Amino acid sequence: MPFSLLQPLAAVPLAFIDTETTGISTQDGHRVIELGIVRVEGGRVCAEYQQLIDPQRWVSPGITALTGISRDMLNGQPRFADQLPAALRLLEGAALIGHNVGFDLGFLHSELRHAGMELAHVLDVRTPILDTVRIARRRFGRGGNALRRLAARLGIDSVSAHRALADAHTTRLVLEQLLAPLAQWQTTLADAMIAQGGPIGLQDTGQHDSQLPVELAEALELHRPVEMEYLDANQQRTHRVIEARSLRRFKGEMVLVAHCRLRNAERYFKIDRIVHLSRIEEPPA
Repeated sequence: MPFSLLQPLAAVPLAFIDTETTGISTQDGHRVIELGIVRVEGGRVCAEYQQLIDPQRWVSPGITALTGISRDMLNGQPRFADQLPAALRLLEGAALIGHNVGFDLGFLHSELRHAGMELAHVLDVRTPILDTVRIARRRFGRGGNALRRLAARLGIDSVSAHRALADAHTTRLVLEQLLAPLAQWQTTLADAMIAQGGPIGLQDTGQHDSQLPVELAEALELHRPVEMEYLDANQQRTHRVIEARSLRRFKGEMVLVAHCRLRNAERYFKIDRIVHLSRIEEPPA
C-alpha cells in the first residue's frame, strides 16, 4: 500500500519485528535462529508469527544461555528462505518497527542474500522504518535503553526477554508509551520519524552502533561499569563488573576488551560467551 507521512499510525499497518541470532555479526557468518512478527492495524494486534529457524551452523553458548535456544532445538526447523513466504504475509504493506531495528534489518538483509534475494526487492524500498531505541534516546538520553530496562522505565511488564515474539510484543508496548507525549496511535508517520531523529532507509539503517546489541553498544560508548554474565571455559556462569573499552579480533575471534574489576586488569572476553550485560548505577563519590 502507498504510505503518506500525514497518515496517523492507526491508519498504517505496522509490523513489529525481532530476531534472535547465533551471534552479533553477520560478517562472522552468524544467522537468524528465530523470527517474531506482530502485525498491528488500527492500534490493535491482528496477527502474529513466530518461527524457529535452522541456521545451518552452530549456536554460540552465550546465545543459548541467553535465549534458551539450543542447536538441538533447531534441527528439523525450516531454513530462513523456507519460512519467508509465511513471514512476508505479515510484513507486506506495513511499516517496519523494531527495538534497535538496524540490528534486525542487518540480519534480514544477510538472510535474503543467502537466499539469492534483496530485502529492497522483497519489500517496497519506500517502507517506513521506526526504531524505538532512537526514539528513547532522544527522550531519555543514551544509556539504559535495552528493551527490558526501557520497558520497566515506562511501566511495562515485559512478557519475557530474548525470545523473538515476546520481544516484538514488548516493542509494540514500548512504542505506544514512547508516543504518549504526542498522540500515541494518532501520531502521524512524519511526527514519529521526527521523534526518532529522521527517516531510516530500508538499506541505510542509520548509525553504526545500531548494528550492535543495545547493551554492548552503550557499554562501549558510555564507559560506565556494567555487570557481565559470562560463561567461563567450563560453561559455568560467572558474574563480574567490567568497564568496556573496545571490540577487537583476537586469534580469529571477536572479543570485548574490558577492565575487569575482579582481576583489576584488562582482559579479553569472547563475545560468544557473553550472556548478558546490564548497566549498574554507582553512588557518587
